Amino acid sequence: MTEAPFVVAVVDDDASFREAIVWLLRTNGYDARPYGDADNFIAQHDIRAIGCALVDLRLGEDCGIEVFRRSRAHGHDMPVIMISGHGDIPTAVKAVQQGAMGFIEKPIDNAKLLVDVASACAHHRDFCARYGRAVEAMRLYDLLTAREREVFWLLVNGKATKEVAADLGINLKTAEVHRSAVLKKMRANSVAEIICKSMALHK
Repeated sequence: MTEAPFVVAVVDDDASFREAIVWLLRTNGYDARPYGDADNFIAQHDIRAIGCALVDLRLGEDCGIEVFRRSRAHGHDMPVIMISGHGDIPTAVKAVQQGAMGFIEKPIDNAKLLVDVASACAHHRDFCARYGRAVEAMRLYDLLTAREREVFWLLVNGKATKEVAADLGINLKTAEVHRSAVLKKMRANSVAEIICKSMALHK
């Protein structure tokens, strides 16, 4: 069975630039999908797709970093590569510090773009195979109570059940009940699996 092509979202309000990048990607075997603004990208791009997104740091009144945050909150877990124009480098660096996979300067070096896109898409494929999809982890995480979320993150940070009890000021038996509930609701058989799911939430 032939593997489906990687899906690449191209989010840029410059129509001619957007069309050129989409053409380049499609010519090289990608399923490139153009979006002229942040709202359409966040609302319409398939959160189940495996690939990456190229997002301009300046989308009209929208900042690329905020678009990145909103897309994550919506359940998008694909790597994001920021496209930065002259003078945007400090902002692009900030975006990387906040989780973007990298940035590419305009004017675009086509060869570099294709290398970076290939790397990002492969990373997404491997990450999802290992840790699952963020949207599913988010759905399960939403089932946790406020206390169970506290227990969840303490477990992720390596706390033993006794330490969880001490940190939260509850008795050991109560901590064990919360731990069991977290594992059940997150569909995990061990703390190691909880940590894997947290990777999807953090991504």
